[in-house]
Amino acid sequence: MGRVHLGVVAIGVASKHAAPGTATATAYVHFRDNELEAGVQRLCGWPDHGYQTTTATTSIGYLMPDARWHEWFVESESVVCVGDEIADAVRTYAQPHLAMLAEDPHLLLASIQSSPAYATARGLARAALLLSRLGDNADAGELVSQRLALVGARMDAAAVEERRVADLLRGWLGT
Repeated sequence: MGRVHLGVVAIGVASKHAAPGTATATAYVHFRDNELEAGVQRLCGWPDHGYQTTTATTSIGYLMPDARWHEWFVESESVVCVGDEIADAVRTYAQPHLAMLAEDPHLLLASIQSSPAYATARGLARAALLLSRLGDNADAGELVSQRLALVGARMDAAAVEERRVADLLRGWLGT
């Protein structure tokens, strides 16, 4: 059986600081590599709470020609038009992006490393296991070493977890 991938587009709407009857909206593009996430789960031993974490995520604006944060302004009179614009952006930018991530593991690695979750132990595990899947254990080991150098002597919970995951990864990689 081949790898199973999942692409999800979620629309975020904010109105807290907007005038009554208005809001801003953006689309978040999420990609999940089920095989990679299962490997991360097995290796790291995190409990499964039934939530399917995403492997990589970005805002759709970074996939658009300007490659920057993008929001749509929404008013009650424009909601249908804005919905159509967002749907068009999903077809034009998100769908091809998700298809490329499913086909090209090097693009997936770049996407993992630019995702917000990359700064966590889970993000490090994803990148290292993907490099290992590509037969690049040396680069995976170097990635782990570089990350540990950034953690330094920190003793907060996130740093402790990164060290634990780094040890697991080193054992897995044989480095």
